[in-house]
Amino acid sequence: MPSIVVFFLFVAGKAAAFSPASHAAYKCASDSVALNLQSNGGVESSRRDMIGKVAGTAFGISTAGVLLAPSNALASGGATAGGAYLLSAKQRYNSRVTAGIKSFLALSAPLEGGSITEAKAFFANDEEGGWGDLKAAGYLLSNAFRTSSTKPPDSLPSVQAWKAFQSEVDKMQKAADKKSKSGVADAYKKAEAALDTYLERVELPPVVEMRQ
Repeated sequence: MPSIVVFFLFVAGKAAAFSPASHAAYKCASDSVALNLQSNGGVESSRRDMIGKVAGTAFGISTAGVLLAPSNALASGGATAGGAYLLSAKQRYNSRVTAGIKSFLALSAPLEGGSITEAKAFFANDEEGGWGDLKAAGYLLSNAFRTSSTKPPDSLPSVQAWKAFQSEVDKMQKAADKKSKSGVADAYKKAEAALDTYLERVELPPVVEMRQ
């Protein structure tokens, strides 16, 4: 096969990698060249016509590849930059955060009744549904809501909302360690008030729905 034909097919083959449609066109073109060579026995007189056909096909395929490539790149780039990472984070942390929040909200009735036993159990639990796991998953989920990998976590509204909530829960824990029922109850109310902002920032249902 003439070297220039090989060159054009090589260019077309590279372009074909961009999409299934251009790949199919490339395959058709290469098959056509092979048939042309066989039918003409590699005769020199058909060479110019064949090269012209291959060049035109290669140009068409490469142009199609270039036109298709940006949209594919933008789609994958957008997903990689934020969408895919956020989706993955939601899949990993949403259920854990939800379980922890529900356990936290379940402390309301006991605290109103003057009991901090349930709050102590919540803080001592590092498994899903306990404060140890919620503390980790809650932050990681909030940190996933970024538009740039270079953006500092503390500048994210979702992280700021998480830290505001965590600050009040930490006060609850300290009060529970001191066996201060009033201290636990007061900090709980403040934490509960900060919780809705966090839930909104990480696209989870509000407190009123979480209680159900």
